[in-house]
Amino acid sequence: MSFLAAMRKLWDSIAPRTHSDVEEEFRSTLDAYQEDLIRQGLPKEEARRKARIDLGQPAAQNETYRDAVGLRLFDELGGDIRYGLRALRRNPGFAAVAVLSLALGIGATTAMFSLIYAVLLHPFPYSGADRIMNPVVIDTQHPDERSWFPLSKAQFDDLRLAAPVDSALGFNNSGMEITGGALPEDIQCIYLTENAGTFFGVRPLLGRNIDPSDAANGGHSVVVLNYRFWQRHFGGDLHVIGRTLEIDHAPYTIIGVMPHSFAFNDSTGVGDAYLPGTLMPSFNLPFVASLPWIKLRPGVTLTAANAALEPIVRQFAQQHPDRFPDHWHLALEPIIVPYQQATGRTLTLLLAGVVLLLIIGCANCSILLLARGRTRQHELAIRSAIGASRWRIVRQLLVEAVVISSTGAILGAAASYWLAKLPLLLSPDSFPAESVIRINAPILAFSVALALLCGVLFGLAPALRLSGHDSARMLPGRQIGVAAAPARHRWSVLIAAQVALTLLLMATAGTAIRSFLELMQTPLGYDPANVMKLGILLHLHDPGEWSRIQSREARTAYIEQIREKLASVPGVSIVAVSTDSAGADATPPYTGLESSFNIDGPRDRQQSQARVMLVDQRYFAALRIPLLQGRLWNTDENTRGDFIAIVNRAFATRYLSSSNALGRQLRIPGLAHQNHFAAISAQSTAWRQIVGVVGDARNDGVDRPVLPAIYLPDTAVIPSNVQFFVRTQGDPLTYLHSMRAAIASVASDQQISNSTFNGTFTLNEAIGRDEQYSRQRLFSILFGVFSAMALALALVGIFSVVAYSAAQRTTEFGVRLALGAPRAHVLWVAARIALGSAAAGIVIGLALDSFLGAVLAHWMQSPFAAGSLFAAAALLALSALLACLLPARHAIAVPPAEALRYE
Repeated sequence: MSFLAAMRKLWDSIAPRTHSDVEEEFRSTLDAYQEDLIRQGLPKEEARRKARIDLGQPAAQNETYRDAVGLRLFDELGGDIRYGLRALRRNPGFAAVAVLSLALGIGATTAMFSLIYAVLLHPFPYSGADRIMNPVVIDTQHPDERSWFPLSKAQFDDLRLAAPVDSALGFNNSGMEITGGALPEDIQCIYLTENAGTFFGVRPLLGRNIDPSDAANGGHSVVVLNYRFWQRHFGGDLHVIGRTLEIDHAPYTIIGVMPHSFAFNDSTGVGDAYLPGTLMPSFNLPFVASLPWIKLRPGVTLTAANAALEPIVRQFAQQHPDRFPDHWHLALEPIIVPYQQATGRTLTLLLAGVVLLLIIGCANCSILLLARGRTRQHELAIRSAIGASRWRIVRQLLVEAVVISSTGAILGAAASYWLAKLPLLLSPDSFPAESVIRINAPILAFSVALALLCGVLFGLAPALRLSGHDSARMLPGRQIGVAAAPARHRWSVLIAAQVALTLLLMATAGTAIRSFLELMQTPLGYDPANVMKLGILLHLHDPGEWSRIQSREARTAYIEQIREKLASVPGVSIVAVSTDSAGADATPPYTGLESSFNIDGPRDRQQSQARVMLVDQRYFAALRIPLLQGRLWNTDENTRGDFIAIVNRAFATRYLSSSNALGRQLRIPGLAHQNHFAAISAQSTAWRQIVGVVGDARNDGVDRPVLPAIYLPDTAVIPSNVQFFVRTQGDPLTYLHSMRAAIASVASDQQISNSTFNGTFTLNEAIGRDEQYSRQRLFSILFGVFSAMALALALVGIFSVVAYSAAQRTTEFGVRLALGAPRAHVLWVAARIALGSAAAGIVIGLALDSFLGAVLAHWMQSPFAAGSLFAAAALLALSALLACLLPARHAIAVPPAEALRYE
């Protein structure tokens, strides 16, 4: 006997019989019993009649059998579900409102869970991602500062062979260029140790990953492409494997394409291409250095790993003390930690918002079920009178509620796929590049659990309320059309709770929107419109070109040649130069490198801090930063680069007498730091005279105060990274091709950088990337959407209560009108319950907002304004008034004679 046959026989022996099996067995028994009666002498017709009387009907026997084996409950649940679906079809208006109310709440909640799952719970596609650690050094004097440390190959091997380490990955980012075309194209490459394929455990979309065989014979010239680069540069060509990509004038064979979910590495910049680490050039350095990631062995704790690895890293610090602070300790951080710190608070707030929306939706459905239940009291009384227990009725009503919530969950889960992508679109830099929103088993399980929970949550109270009627009292005659006091009480509580939570969401949205509008109107101190930053990396990878511009004078002349060509492009107004020395980028709203300096006079012994930027004299005109005192340096002084400086107003106010800033002397001892790639003036650390004071331009983010800043000529220190600030007469991006051609006319292989840190973008785009600006924009849009949804749900709930109540009390209103009651009085009677409940909810909401204001302000990092709260309360009150009066006015518009004949 085959395995399948054995399994089929086992299933047949234990599985419950079907309806046809039971009916066939019953008919066989009936025929046998009929034949016995015939043998006993009964006529055939009489025997058939007696057999049917004694044994019963097949349907009854089937029900008895299924009850005996425990299947009757499933039959009843199936019938309840079918009845619930028929009830929804019979009441399309009620069904649409109830299902959409839950679809909004469940969809938004599922979307936030999908986002949290993708960003915080499972953001990386790597195998064993929870064991991958980023080793960082924490300065004990500045605990918030974390720094990475590069390792030589020997040091990397020592770390890799440590007891707690399962495997280690070395990587190094390198800005390179695609050559061989009409114009060079920037490409961000990452050199990876050849164990990258096994370390990541990510299967390539096409081809293969880098493996140890690529290190043989000094390294094979192969490359693995990032998915986005493959789409952008090769148009998603499925036959790209085996083709050649020329990088820095060297051919590389394409061996693989990574999937869309792989975007290593967010921390240092996502790579366009991945190369074997053996090929990494030394750049004339004593050794080739890589940054490490380590994967811990299963079961090893962070505490044990830190204790085991710190002595090894301290040996590295003894070999290269310049790479470590004076007082430090090692910390292994899970690679998810930076994103938890950056987005954890944001996602928690958004999750709280959608949970409130879900509760409002559930309350709305409870209100609808209670109101609709008034029309079903007669039906439920009949069910009770013919033998249905209270539990049976409660179960029927709960199943109907679960049918509604499940339908809403299906629509909500479908919408959540797109809703969850909204935060990623609004604030892409806040989330890991490898976060992919997908509908998977955990998301579906969450949606199902949420649907069941919501069904029970909003269906239980109405079910208990409606199943408690006395059938003997409800059956005879018709019922007076007056809502009972307990029903009115439950409505009042639900409406008040719904309105209070809605007000909380609206006030939060008002605060977020007001804070974002204020942020948009914050004076920047510069004009970002029509200004673009162009970053270039000097010929670092071409030894011949690099040797030609080694001297400071040659490098200055080369940069000036490019600047003049850019300035000659039609439509370009002005071009300024900035050099990025050790992170001293001059791109607002984050500019300069924090550095200590000395001032002549009484403060000479005090080490003060200021932002230092290296720019030419045209920088202030390009960004339209006003000159307040003194003068700017001229072209000759800029070329020389020494003995002069300009400060901003914040510097003059804090460290100097604002009226006596000109002529003072300052020096920056750390300006001539050791940099293998920089051309540094011999007098860069000498005393400099302050020749001018300029206005304050934002240099520490859009929302924070301007820090003291020192501007120096860009030729004082000229590293390999150079930026040009180009002001144009229109959209700067439309001039980009002409600018590429202008640069190529000076040096055909000089590319424009597209990297995150030295890239090409407009200053308005730089503002959009600001963390606070991006977060406030995200809050204002999403909480605005949540509050609009909550307001709509609350108004639908209020409208439904008044409409159902007015419909049930039409006879009462007809009597009142027939007896001479003013229509205004009847209108008040029809709407007062909902109006009173809404007013109570607004009062509770105001108290709740006042109590939680400080907490929300802390979490949103913006002040919680009373004006936004009262504006939201006024809007909610006006909307609630309209939602009450519209259905009530319709009820009293019925003529008294028609109202008296209503039932």
